[in-house]
Amino acid sequence: MEERTQGAWVIHHTKKIREFKNAPEFEDIELAGKCGLFLSSLAASKEQSYLNANKVNTIAEASNINKRLELPIIKDTLQKAKLIDISSKGDISVLGITTSKVLDHTSQIFKDSTTDDFQKASLELANYSSDRPVQGDLVKEYISDTYHLSSEKNKKLFQLSEEIGLIDYEEFDSEKVYFNGNLFRRDAIAKTSKVLSSLSDEDSRKITEVDNLIKSEGCITQESAIRILGSILLSKLQSIAMYDFNEVSNNQHSMVFITKPSSFSKFGNPFEDDALDMAKAFIASLTYGMKISSPDRGQIQGHSMLVNTIRKLLRGESVGPCTAIGQDYLVLVVNRVIELKHSRGSLYSMRLLKFDIGRLALDVLEKGDSAEQASLELDFKSSSVTNYTGPEDNRMRIRRKKSTSKKINVGELLRTMRN
Repeated sequence: MEERTQGAWVIHHTKKIREFKNAPEFEDIELAGKCGLFLSSLAASKEQSYLNANKVNTIAEASNINKRLELPIIKDTLQKAKLIDISSKGDISVLGITTSKVLDHTSQIFKDSTTDDFQKASLELANYSSDRPVQGDLVKEYISDTYHLSSEKNKKLFQLSEEIGLIDYEEFDSEKVYFNGNLFRRDAIAKTSKVLSSLSDEDSRKITEVDNLIKSEGCITQESAIRILGSILLSKLQSIAMYDFNEVSNNQHSMVFITKPSSFSKFGNPFEDDALDMAKAFIASLTYGMKISSPDRGQIQGHSMLVNTIRKLLRGESVGPCTAIGQDYLVLVVNRVIELKHSRGSLYSMRLLKFDIGRLALDVLEKGDSAEQASLELDFKSSSVTNYTGPEDNRMRIRRKKSTSKKINVGELLRTMRN
């Protein structure tokens, strides 16, 4: 497994473990993953960053890192790896690091932290089941043989991986079939065709209509998709990750944008290039603000202005000042995708810190499935985006609900993709 790929799976597992709360069997993965998440939020991509202790603590909170128990260990690990410098006051300096380099460093920290084949096997298990659904007996034999796990350890690995959500599964034909949320990030056209062939003509027609709508408009609201597909069929498709559900929210409103994983696959490996979901958050947050802000606040007016705004940021120029910038993109600020500068009163300017994320977002907006203006049906007064929930978290939320409803059975859809 390549360094970047392993780093991406370490981040993936860490996010799952974080929700599970207690998984001591994967402590080396969790340490490396939290180091990667923290490092990513500290660093700009092109310049050295200096952050005072208060900003460091805020970033730790946003990364779900316990400041008293976990943060000292994470800072010490990153300092020993020569990735950050820490002053006596707790201020941190960090050199410019791109997302791909964060994944490389995450992988290296994990390798330096463990010799545990059990944890290494959990990464390979996820990677092995990411291309197509795999039969349980086959993947169990492969993992056991490759990592020399005893029967008892192999059984425990699969049990924990299922419970935590490191892998996903369905039971049909009297066996378990394993898969994960990356199924449609490769060979999406062929896999979509197989899914359509397993459905009724009417359901296939509805999916084709949604696909064409996303292709022409870039992204659509969840409500629009439900009107065409119905909630049960849409839940099935979300369960197998055929669509990405990107949720942006504040304390008053929540809006889900539906996009296709293939939108990012045209520009590299979508799992690695946006392993932290920052480009998705960037696009979703700016689109959200563009549609629900107002001109007097400095609203981005239309798709072409959105593209030009990102181009200006990529040139290293500041955008603003206006009121919207200071209020609408807090989730991008706390993840240090952008940095704000106060002008006067409620007016702020912003500049880009993560240029690799900006370039990927621009590529998707200009050349991918998001190349046309999105017609989003929003009627909100507030536009401050304070939270972003990525596609995998939203998919697993549906999967957990699925277990209580026999109507959302996705076995037949997965069966078609095994061949």
